Amino acid sequence: MTVRTRLAAAQRALSSPQQLAKTLEIDHEGENSTGRFGRWSNKDLDPSPPEQRIWTSWSFFAFQFSIAFSPTTYNVGASLYAVGLNWWTIFVASIVVSILVALLLFLNSRGAAWYHIGYPTIVRSSAGIYGSLIFLFLRGAVAILYMAIQTFYAGKFMAVMLRCVFGHRWTDIPNRLPPNAGITSSDLLAFALLWLVQFPFAFVHPSKINFVFKVKSILAPIGLFATLIWALVSSGGADFQGLSTTESASGATLAWSFMRAINTIVSNVIPPLVNIADLARYASRPSQTLPLPIGLVISKPLVTLLGMIITAAGYKQFGEAYWNLWDFYASVLDHYWGPEARTLVFFGAGIQAFATFATNLSSNSIPVGCDLAGLFPKYFTIVRGQILCFVLAWACVPWKLTYSASSFLTFLGSYLCFICPIVAIMVVDYWIVRRGNIHVPSLYSTKSDSPYFYYHGFNLRAFGPWVIAIVLVIPGVAGALNPGSIGVAAVRIYNMGFLLSTTVAGLLYYAACTIWPIQFYPPGHEAKSTAWEVMRHNEGFFEGDAFGTPRNETMDVEVNEKLT
Repeated sequence: MTVRTRLAAAQRALSSPQQLAKTLEIDHEGENSTGRFGRWSNKDLDPSPPEQRIWTSWSFFAFQFSIAFSPTTYNVGASLYAVGLNWWTIFVASIVVSILVALLLFLNSRGAAWYHIGYPTIVRSSAGIYGSLIFLFLRGAVAILYMAIQTFYAGKFMAVMLRCVFGHRWTDIPNRLPPNAGITSSDLLAFALLWLVQFPFAFVHPSKINFVFKVKSILAPIGLFATLIWALVSSGGADFQGLSTTESASGATLAWSFMRAINTIVSNVIPPLVNIADLARYASRPSQTLPLPIGLVISKPLVTLLGMIITAAGYKQFGEAYWNLWDFYASVLDHYWGPEARTLVFFGAGIQAFATFATNLSSNSIPVGCDLAGLFPKYFTIVRGQILCFVLAWACVPWKLTYSASSFLTFLGSYLCFICPIVAIMVVDYWIVRRGNIHVPSLYSTKSDSPYFYYHGFNLRAFGPWVIAIVLVIPGVAGALNPGSIGVAAVRIYNMGFLLSTTVAGLLYYAACTIWPIQFYPPGHEAKSTAWEVMRHNEGFFEGDAFGTPRNETMDVEVNEKLT
């Protein structure tokens, strides 16, 4: 085909909105792009074929262990010192949070591991096929914002690396941007370079991304421990007393501050809780996800503790508490400029930049890709969604968000008020209400008699508890944004948001399903067994189920053999 012919074909494709939409359909990616179950199906929403189930126990441990090595976990002590907590109280709170979240993490991964479906598909069983779109939009919108902010943080490490290489030639770059831009020309360049480095990973399918977390699980601890050793040796210890800006809390104040610590620490562990199905689907069996909670319980308290020790050591040496690791590295260069220091800081900052954008993949770009596939199955695969997520990182102008909108970041921290009830409902739905039984073909059906269609596509049993759990906690957001604007009781309820919203939503959903029992299976299968996970033996299919147009004949043969 000549260049002229190609241009003519492209012109015809763009000549009308209808033709443009047709061109953008994922059918044009190849014959294997479409789904097997109708319009609410595509290759990434359907059960993962056997060739994609390549995540091992080591993959899941590396993923969950490495995800804590990020700026948001490192500097979690910054806000908690301000409310009168000392380092060991914060450390104990991180252990408590890790254990609670680890339990929910494992519970929420089992269904995806048995039936090999991601969050956009499995959430339909509890929310309804149309109701799930609300949960997908909520998760995707926030993930895009966090994608931008985490990329900006990684860009800060890139700026440190560039300073190590170019010295004053980097720091002397004139700033052509106005003060209200929220970023300098050099930092914008560092952001752009980091974005270019991580952008190729947008083209990697999640089933094949586990190597990134394996590498990160090795490099990130080495880099952070090396930083810790240098900080303690060079400063001769750590000054924890200097970090505290208020008197130590005691009595009831200590108890409520501890609850606030739990809420604060949970807020940056939320993504894996709701995202885990997007990766657990690539396991062969749930036993491979057992290392997930182990990785979390080890890494979360560890990184929190290391962050406080390094900050305290830096305070003793430099007289200032650098809660952001890139600021600590910059201070090291200010005081120890030389070939050795520049080399060590370069590698330290490089490892942290890699660790940050690796977390970006699992917590933000992959979920956005999955959510866009769930919202627009005709036009988006996961990879297409990941690419768009990376592009939108620029549109979010994260330097403005972090520079002039601390209240906006506080609001993002209240994300747990919306997400924790969803996780609770999913866990109760799978483990108690449905007893681990999912009929996979019905997850794509909009027929009124489908077990997941509920009331016009919405499961009101789920949305009632979800709204109630939010209303219970959300008034406290005003107190977080504007201290003193609401009563003490509302603030305390907000500081217990994780425990309250999760517990209330789970209990109310169970009660609703007890009063108004759910439909287990589609018509004609009412007499089928509802014993614990009986459907897993056939991967969610009944004998005689229509498989649609197969894209993987090997998978169909294997499933049919199990059915017969």
